[in-house]
Amino acid sequence: MFLRSILGITILLFAFTSCQAPKTKQPAAEGPGYFSVKQFIADQWDIYHGQPFGLQKIVYLDGKTDTSFVSAYDMDWGTLFKTFFETDISDTKYLGRYDFTSFADDATATQNFYYEAKEEGLFTRKLQISADDVSHKVRSIYIETAKNGQWSKFSQKLFYIPLKIISVQEFEWAKAGPTKELRVEYRFL
Repeated sequence: MFLRSILGITILLFAFTSCQAPKTKQPAAEGPGYFSVKQFIADQWDIYHGQPFGLQKIVYLDGKTDTSFVSAYDMDWGTLFKTFFETDISDTKYLGRYDFTSFADDATATQNFYYEAKEEGLFTRKLQISADDVSHKVRSIYIETAKNGQWSKFSQKLFYIPLKIISVQEFEWAKAGPTKELRVEYRFL
């Protein structure tokens, strides 16, 4: 499973660095799609499923905080995975609809991959993957989403550091109601 992650990132690196302008690069339409959040989460599940992790769950809702402890066995992984799966841009229908940039950060010894939506209507607005320079192991994933309706706006900020933190922050604005802000963090113990 870990090897699939490394292989996937390596393939993406080759696809994004060949025969392209140095700053904004697009893979060929007939090749693989962009980074797959679904595949990455599935790989993480395959690697860590069944491990006896404890997590601290912190819920921030409209300025109030509630903290509890939960076992990995008792978590509602399906709902959490669905939130991340909805941000996936790996389908070939998204090719050319995101600007792609990669850059190395010598201070943190990481290679970073950044996708930003070119079109207003795309749900996933930004996706940043930070990977170790040497092992190519994903260190973190950050995602921003937005959905704008006539009467409301909804946005999310998702953040994942393997075996450290899972964070889902949601904002909802409605013309006829109060603004809602929810942040749920799971910190691995």
